[in-house]
Amino acid sequence: MTGTERQMVSMALAFEPLSIEKADEYLGLYSQCSRQSAYYSFGSLWAWRTVFGFSWAFSDGLCWIRTGSGTLWSPVGQWETVDWASVLPRHFSCPQEFSYAPDGLVKILTGLFRDRIAAREVRSQWEYLHSVKELIALKGNRFSRKRSHIRQFVKNYPFRYRSLSGEDGDAILEAQRLWLAERDEPAALLRENEAIGEMVREWRNIPGLLGGMLEVDGKPAAYTIAEAISQDTVMIHFEKALSSFNGAYQAINRMFLQNTASSYTTVNREEDLGDEGMRVAKMSYHPVGFLKKYVLSWFPD
Repeated sequence: MTGTERQMVSMALAFEPLSIEKADEYLGLYSQCSRQSAYYSFGSLWAWRTVFGFSWAFSDGLCWIRTGSGTLWSPVGQWETVDWASVLPRHFSCPQEFSYAPDGLVKILTGLFRDRIAAREVRSQWEYLHSVKELIALKGNRFSRKRSHIRQFVKNYPFRYRSLSGEDGDAILEAQRLWLAERDEPAALLRENEAIGEMVREWRNIPGLLGGMLEVDGKPAAYTIAEAISQDTVMIHFEKALSSFNGAYQAINRMFLQNTASSYTTVNREEDLGDEGMRVAKMSYHPVGFLKKYVLSWFPD
């Protein structure tokens, strides 16, 4: 997007910094999305708001999201009821890209505009959807290695699992500090570390946050931070385990779902970012589906 185009967008839409005060307004729109991407949950936006310089604008029954560099994300709201033929030309008289567009929105807009909308699928941004019941039960040969890792963890370490709340910020940050200290290149992870800190500090003000921690001999071994975004879906935003505890990743994955999130049907374990090792690990949990994301390109008349 050129500077002129970015100015035109900002004049049409009144962007402002994200705020806790408008969380309820945003959540009302997000709850109406027929496909709820983890990228757009309020917890995720808040956690990464400083890293990406997020701002938002409320207009036309939608929330528009922009990064500090001027990149526009797709709008949030009840897509099916929006008068897109009026909204898009009014706000975007020049060609415009929308990043991280969920497949539900893509289906609507490509159906409406055809030659004026182009969609490019981005595999690295697919979000992995899993059955909570399957990841608790871990039945069958396909989960045999997961069960073996968990058995080893349970056998070898005097552990305790506990659910997390807004009172546990210091414990989470200590667990994250220990995890980061194990990494060879912590500088590459500092942005994520900042996002975790932002989420933890406002835990009490972010609806739907859940968490779990495994402790061994009273010290952190693994933790999960998640967000419930509907009555049936929970998202895993951050999941960390210390490498000194074999099987801790598999154990925290199962025990969090079993003890804290068993009432949900679906768990969204987010994307793999194109990392082959991460993709293999996520596929090894046998997703039941994906939420696909695209780059949408709008070409006005």
